Amino acid sequence: MNKQLNPRQIKTIQNFWNWFQDNEQAIYHAFKLEINKEEIIYHIQRNLNYVSKRIEIIIYEVPNQNDKLHIMISALGYKKLFPKVIALGDTAPKFVNFTIHTFIKPLTPDNQHMLPTFIAMAMQQIFIKLEDYNTVTKKVMLTIYVPETLKKINLQFLLYFTLGEVNFKKHIKEVYYKPLPKTKNGLLSLTELPEFIDYLAKINYSRKLKIFFE
Repeated sequence: MNKQLNPRQIKTIQNFWNWFQDNEQAIYHAFKLEINKEEIIYHIQRNLNYVSKRIEIIIYEVPNQNDKLHIMISALGYKKLFPKVIALGDTAPKFVNFTIHTFIKPLTPDNQHMLPTFIAMAMQQIFIKLEDYNTVTKKVMLTIYVPETLKKINLQFLLYFTLGEVNFKKHIKEVYYKPLPKTKNGLLSLTELPEFIDYLAKINYSRKLKIFFE
């Protein structure tokens, strides 16, 4: 258990998992079979709010893993919430129908197969353009080009699952959204963003860097 949490905070986390465990089957059916999903989401959020109103829980399917759903517990990059996220992960009971993860990690070849199904599909269809890069703050401004079929997707979550929540908070200053053009010349695939930002963070501003934003 994380020592930064007081007894009351620890108790609210225990209470959350007790409630979740008591309702595991109903929660599973809500996300797997769409049974009373809106009501279940409401109750998950209501109980999670006692722990924190800023922590996010994302429940999703992973391709080729039909037996279990996955639960991602995220602080969305806010360091003050890290102790609570760690405690939620450390104290989570063993579930029959769910696998628990904490903190959204950057996309890598090793973890790509564990992406949520809707994220994995969307990443192949979305493109980006770097608009500006601040060499002092190491933050970027970028435009995301989205096809009409993905207009309703949560694009911020898409970036979290691409960069990881810590890198998103650290490196993203501003994001603009535009429809995907017919020609993709000069655009990067969204999957290239982590490697590109890592490259930018390691080099100094020069004429060479400028060409990426022309």
